[in-house]
Order: sequence, then structure tokens, then C-alpha cells
Amino acid sequence: MPTYAIVGATGATGSALLTLLLNKTPKTTIHAYARSKKKLLSQQPSLASNSSVRIFDGSLTDVPLIASCILGVDAVFAVIGVNENIPGLRVAQDTAHTLVAALCYNGHRRSGVSEANELDAALPPRIIFLSSSTINPDLCSEVSHPLHWLLSTAFSHTYADLALAESYLRLHRSWLHATFIQPGGLVEDKQKGHQLILHGREKKVGSAFMSYLDLAAGMIEVAESPDKYDWAGVGVIATSTDVPMERKVPLRMVTGVTCNYLPWMFPIFQWAGIV
Repeated sequence: MPTYAIVGATGATGSALLTLLLNKTPKTTIHAYARSKKKLLSQQPSLASNSSVRIFDGSLTDVPLIASCILGVDAVFAVIGVNENIPGLRVAQDTAHTLVAALCYNGHRRSGVSEANELDAALPPRIIFLSSSTINPDLCSEVSHPLHWLLSTAFSHTYADLALAESYLRLHRSWLHATFIQPGGLVEDKQKGHQLILHGREKKVGSAFMSYLDLAAGMIEVAESPDKYDWAGVGVIATSTDVPMERKVPLRMVTGVTCNYLPWMFPIFQWAGIV
């Protein structure tokens, strides 16, 4: 029976992962981390009486807490993220740093020994880290230059945070196992089918956007094929052609580009309720 940890269980991706894993056969054990247990249970009240789910709540930078959450699991779904271009954003970096510290806390890496004997008998769980296709040149190879510029600019702070988080995790490649999940646009919609790709030219006809449920299904597929995607940037794309665009995207583009060039505008947008 597999055991998975979800770091970021109250977000859209984390909620989708919970929905799919709770209905999965064979039965799956889930360690769900959220900053607020109250918020998580308000979203999914059935978790309170589900013996297959353990909830861990508190600060993301609480290393002993996160260490307890990921102890003994087969894979960690790291899915904490934001949809706004926030100047100085470092939530992905904080997640990466805390996960590495938590794995060390659990004894997965020893100090004072040769690299060949660096691993404990119990291998560390694979980290399946949510990122974006925009920062992967292979996955966005088929995207037009103007569109790539617009996306990179409108979410510049988000992508910088993700790139630094990935670079930090790669520093630990000698003992850690990770896969970077890099979708395109995401939207709340039904599960309609997904495809895993490693290069943009592999993409078949499908929508530019995909549902969080399809993203979650792709992440679970990666978790169930651990050796195939080690240290790869894996694109998850929709196979359906009728996934709608997220209605807030145009506004996010405008505010995101503005905050790229005028970062001091972000608190003004917050005050005005625009973001």
C-alpha cells in the first residue's frame, strides 16, 4: 500500500491530489500538510474521520513538523504555489529548503562519510515538485517568442522563485531523487485526460489549459514510475480540446507585467482588491 505526502494540501493542486488518491485502488495512505488544519477540514470535512489520512499543520519552515509529515512515505508531492506575480516571492525556495532539511533531519543523508556510503539503508522519498513549463526550454520550444515573453514577464517573480528552488534541489542530486512537474495553464475543470511529455514537440492536439485534476493524475503517474523520470522536467498537458481558459488570466497578465516593471504596484493592487 503506497504512502504519499502532500505538502500544500489546501491549494488547488493539493485538493485535486487528495480527491484522486482517496478514491484510488489499492488504498493509499496520505500525509497531508497544510498551514491551517481548520481550513483543510473546511474544504474536505470527510478527512476528519478518514483513517487513511494524517494531517500535519503549522509553519512551512518548521523542519521537525515537515520531517514528521514526510517520514516513511514513498513520494512527496510539493505543490505549494501562488498565481500572482509577487515581488520577492520565495515560497518555492522555502519549500525546497525545508524539504532538504527535513530529509536530513530524518537521517537520509549522513555527514562525515564517503559519497558512496552517503545514503541510509532507507532511501529518501522522491520529491515531485510542482513547477512550470515556461522555465523549461525543451517544453516551451513550440511556444511563439511573443507569447513566451509575455508569460515570462507576467509571472517573472514566480518563475524566478521556481528556478532558484530547482537549482537548490539539484545541488543535492548525489543523494536526493526529484522530478519537476511543469504544466502550462491550469483551470478548475473536470478530469478529461492528460499526457506526460519531455519535449514540446511531443504535444498532441489539445487545449492550452488543463484541469487541476488532470495535473494531479499526471503527478500520480510520475510517482508510480519513479525511475523513469528521475531529475527530469516533465510536462503534463491536456489531451482534451475543450478545456476552457481561466477567466482571470487576462487580468493576471496585466497586473503581472506591471509588477515586473513596477514592483511597488503590487501592494496597491492588493489594497484595491485586484490581486
